[in-house]
Amino acid sequence: MKTNEYNPQDEQIIQMLTPKVEVKPSPDLRAKILQKAAEQNASASSTHKPRRSTLRYWIGAATSMAAVVVIALGLAFNSPAYAAKKYFSSALLASADIKTMVMKLKVRSQKDEPIDYINPECDFIPATIKVIYDEPMLWCVEKDGGRSLLYNGADDAGDNVYQWIGGEDGGIGWKQPRADFDAGEMAPFLDPRLLLDAERKIAEKRRGAQYEIIDNGISVDVKVTTMAQGNYYESFYMLNTSLAEANTVRMYTFDKASGRLTKMRIDMVISSELQTSVIESESIAYNEPLTAATLSSQDLNEISFSTMEIRAPKSSPLVGINARQAAKIITKAMTEWDTEILDVAMQYYKDFMPKLESIYKGMEVISIGKPVKSGLYAGEFVECKVILPNGKKETLVLALRNDNAAKVWLLDGGL
Repeated sequence: MKTNEYNPQDEQIIQMLTPKVEVKPSPDLRAKILQKAAEQNASASSTHKPRRSTLRYWIGAATSMAAVVVIALGLAFNSPAYAAKKYFSSALLASADIKTMVMKLKVRSQKDEPIDYINPECDFIPATIKVIYDEPMLWCVEKDGGRSLLYNGADDAGDNVYQWIGGEDGGIGWKQPRADFDAGEMAPFLDPRLLLDAERKIAEKRRGAQYEIIDNGISVDVKVTTMAQGNYYESFYMLNTSLAEANTVRMYTFDKASGRLTKMRIDMVISSELQTSVIESESIAYNEPLTAATLSSQDLNEISFSTMEIRAPKSSPLVGINARQAAKIITKAMTEWDTEILDVAMQYYKDFMPKLESIYKGMEVISIGKPVKSGLYAGEFVECKVILPNGKKETLVLALRNDNAAKVWLLDGGL
């Protein structure tokens, strides 16, 4: 495994892990976040879901500049942040001879969601990550009985990332060019080198995170405490739905002899009284015999794959409007099941259209709310109250985004 060069994704991961402070924070934002998180945790029916502390040393006017330098250096080299940086750096050096990794872990999530979807209210689901550190890197992520992702190199069908949800009939799946695939928060799990280097750089800046070093004799734990990233001024909807959008405590265990990462655990701080583990590694094995053909336990020939490609005619009414207007058009199309509109707006749902039509066709739209931003989501959320054909009242929180080349509004979630 190389450690001296990184792809452009590295900086994205560093940004994801680095706590951020808004330019104009609300004075009671922290209290609001904790209060809202506690309310969300108390609701069993819910399905979704630092400020920089500056250490100041006051030194008398009579203290010489040389003494100031000595004190500053002494504090820096003995700080938990400096010690954390040292262990992350050692682990990076130790990763130079790693060729493969197999990580078995459990994650609080829904089985049909990607592994980077985290929900502290869900039960743990076992998952396995297999990686071959080659050029390019080959990898597979499989949730037991749930969603899986695979990149095992270019083949006759192209250079694609495969994603599927298993079933009795073999399952359904999607493929998209590797160049268009965004691993998001999954990337650090695929390549611990990226995670370690990001943590090393954050510790080096000594900004926005707190550290604790726990020496266990043959191993050492590095504890990193950070606060949620993202914008929650308009809505708390995305709070505690991903690692970046949560107050977290990240615990890394390193073997002191080899320097390698041997264990990791990530907790979400749900409230001032409640902390919940959402990811725990059960084992991390290095240099296991792996090949591209053995990465996945699934026979891909049993799955029908469709191509993920955003398409929209230039005349689409979902281009050049705002999120609320898009919600109005999409919900109206759902009442009539206008496929001309829905085939564009619901491209992420195209394999589930018959099922969705049976649920929503003929519904009545009661109200459409104001779009809000929440967390780090690139789009906006619009709350829509509807009455289903069976008479049941339902509140849909539509996730809408238009950050694609066609600038067309797409329904990204909420059904």
